[in-house]
Amino acid sequence: MSEQSSRVKRVVNEELSKPWQSTLQDFGRALQDTTFVVIDLETTGGAPHLGAAITEIGALKVRGGEIIGEFQRFVNPGHALPDFITALTGITDSMLFDAPTIAEILPTFFEFLGSHHETVLVAHNAPFDIGFLKAAAIETESLWPEFVIVDTVRIARSALGRDE
Repeated sequence: MSEQSSRVKRVVNEELSKPWQSTLQDFGRALQDTTFVVIDLETTGGAPHLGAAITEIGALKVRGGEIIGEFQRFVNPGHALPDFITALTGITDSMLFDAPTIAEILPTFFEFLGSHHETVLVAHNAPFDIGFLKAAAIETESLWPEFVIVDTVRIARSALGRDE
């Protein structure tokens, strides 16, 4: 395993061991004054340390119940997509062929996110999406801001029974 792969695996494992659900007190401001960025990624597989990469980043920026920004980019992962990923996501190699790399997209995406002092990240199964974004930051030698993160899986599990 390469040194970079080992570093990515270590960071992802550290992230998975951290608590993922913030509390309302962590925001330090009224919800109506909080900027939320809801993130969804598509990837080539289940984990960056196994060679999987981001193929699409989608995000909505919301404040006071209003959408104030949208971000959607395909990402060239640098390798062919497994057939099961194409079947699952509908994304094909030809859709990604001319897409920019994560190194080209990440600075623009970080700019879209805004300051970690004002933005709260929201993701369904946050350890997955945030783990891939942090691995991309390591790969591109970018600094990852310490955002407050809300994981909607945790919210759903606490609000709904297993059968729901």
